[in-house]
Amino acid sequence: MNLGLISLILLLAAIVIGFARNCNVGIICVAFAMILGVVYGLDTKEILSGFSSSLFIQMVGITYLFAVISGNGTLELLAKKMVGIVGKKKHLIPFVMYVLGFAICAVGPGAIPSLAIVPVIAIPVAVSAGVNPIMTAIIGDLGVMSGRMSPLTPEAAVVRELMEEQGLEGNTIPIMIAMTITALVVMGLVYVYYKGWKIDANAAGTEEKLPKFNGKQWLSILGLVALAVGALFFSWNVGLTGFTIGSVLLVLGCGDEKKAIAAIPWNVILMVLGVGILMNIISLSGGIDIMVSALEAIMGKRTATMILAIAAGLMSFFSSGLGVVFPTLIPTASGLAGGLGVSALELVAVIVIGGTVSGFTPISTTGALIMAGVSQQENAEERFPQNRMFVELFAVSFIALAVLALFSFVGVYGLFIS
Repeated sequence: MNLGLISLILLLAAIVIGFARNCNVGIICVAFAMILGVVYGLDTKEILSGFSSSLFIQMVGITYLFAVISGNGTLELLAKKMVGIVGKKKHLIPFVMYVLGFAICAVGPGAIPSLAIVPVIAIPVAVSAGVNPIMTAIIGDLGVMSGRMSPLTPEAAVVRELMEEQGLEGNTIPIMIAMTITALVVMGLVYVYYKGWKIDANAAGTEEKLPKFNGKQWLSILGLVALAVGALFFSWNVGLTGFTIGSVLLVLGCGDEKKAIAAIPWNVILMVLGVGILMNIISLSGGIDIMVSALEAIMGKRTATMILAIAAGLMSFFSSGLGVVFPTLIPTASGLAGGLGVSALELVAVIVIGGTVSGFTPISTTGALIMAGVSQQENAEERFPQNRMFVELFAVSFIALAVLALFSFVGVYGLFIS
């Protein structure tokens, strides 16, 4: 049987096995790549050419730096000081959390750690202020999602590389703008549903006196500024810069190396790189052309972006957007654009948005963390019943996907992406 078709079938099998058996899809993909190599006589160098060393450096370097900075309490204190800006205007807390989520994600660590950090900060702050914690956590994570395609993040590095492999310009800023537009609309709908302007008058509302930044934390903030300036204005490699600044901070006593290395999301990195190895075989063997032909059969110029957006969102319900959805669907963008006469960048954008905004389901990490955080609060079962919260989080995912599908169909993203 054709190698391209077999490799596509094995990619689908890896996703199914990973979901059903709770295994790392990337590692399964590496195993399948080796089996294909043995059966079809592929050279080992050819198989390993799918391992992206540059992507590895970028993902590990930037997550290493933020593991150092997060470990010394800099991010948590910075977040609390930002929330304190609203003073007595408690109804503004969700919007501050949106900005905070955007900032934490966009300056470097990306969505993976930020989606875990923001609910931990947002939920107790919201409860103490009398604001709905579910709404606040959702809006904070929408901010994280908005900042995901900042040029400084590991996710942007993945998307950039996938775009450049197709001859597209690896500029993720238009995608970030499209993502932000989607997130803001969803945020508005969430705010209205939860009546975010209503404050619980019975909340304690105690003002926490926050400490000043210590010397190590100021050095960490300086490191963040150096990363942003170097990457944005001097084109420094984000991964190498992350390793360098992280090493300097450790030498200055601003972090714990063992804890920082342990905090790097190795499972996600292995997933992304492992899927990339199998995707390389799929690409070399003509599997991408098979995927493009199959998608073209059900798409037209008018419906292409909408169908691809929904496909990305549905895939994200059961697999990682970064590890599976992006490397699987983005390589089809250029071929589909040429065959259907649509914008390749717009197709990439809806894939990225679909693989991101549908992540609020309780079976995803984002939704699960929100449920866990809210459930830890006092009288949580009475105030925020788990069954209702479960349904609401699923509803947010479907609402976000519906907004994406509508915007894709009517051409909203085309106004910002050329």
